[in-house]
Amino acid sequence: MPSLDEQQRIVDILDRAASIQRLRQAADEKLKEIIPALFVDMFGDPASNPKGWPMTTVGDLIESADYGSSSKAHDEATGLPMLRMGNVTMDGSLDLRNLKYVELDPTEQAKFTLKKGDILFNRTNSKELVGKTGIWDGSCEAVYASYFIRLRTKPDLMAPEVLWAFMNSKHTKGMLFGMARGAIGQSNINSKELKAIRLFAPPIALQQRFSQLYYDLKAKAAMSAAATTAATSIADSLANEVFSAA
Repeated sequence: MPSLDEQQRIVDILDRAASIQRLRQAADEKLKEIIPALFVDMFGDPASNPKGWPMTTVGDLIESADYGSSSKAHDEATGLPMLRMGNVTMDGSLDLRNLKYVELDPTEQAKFTLKKGDILFNRTNSKELVGKTGIWDGSCEAVYASYFIRLRTKPDLMAPEVLWAFMNSKHTKGMLFGMARGAIGQSNINSKELKAIRLFAPPIALQQRFSQLYYDLKAKAAMSAAATTAATSIADSLANEVFSAA
């Protein structure tokens, strides 16, 4: 059994680890608020376009809109990760904790492999969830399932981070909810409908500034996550030592 001083030291470390975890959770929630607020501050409310940017459609700002692979994914970690509906959250974040995998031939792999900045639009889901939109971070080689439409923007007209923020705005989410059609429990928005959505097109230099700020914020969040993981690992190791020695 550790001495009283050692026990107190361990308790202090565990308390600090728990505090770091709480701060991380608070920071994650704050980040979810900061990026949408930054979008509105730089470009204005997309519902009213108060800054008078030129209006256009999603279809005019993209190079392609492609459906994903219909190949069946599996739990065994062979082949490539396949992003599915659950890997994009309601606020547009990626959740890669529960990945499935798929093995594709070279032609299919080239067709469905994601690139950093690809927009993933969840075209089929419940009415409340259809229209979830993520942006691929390029963290690994991966493909995407047929539940998604992958959008690739024209780089001289639209930064993907700006399109992602627009798709996750309160205005657009309300519009998508109204657009969703289908049977009970399963709604759909197709590629033609998606490309017809109207939005503003601010100057590309301003969009690129937003993209830089977006990635700066994401980098800080990643550093926070790494610190939390390290603190949790230390706390778990100490707890195991204490209980093993007891």
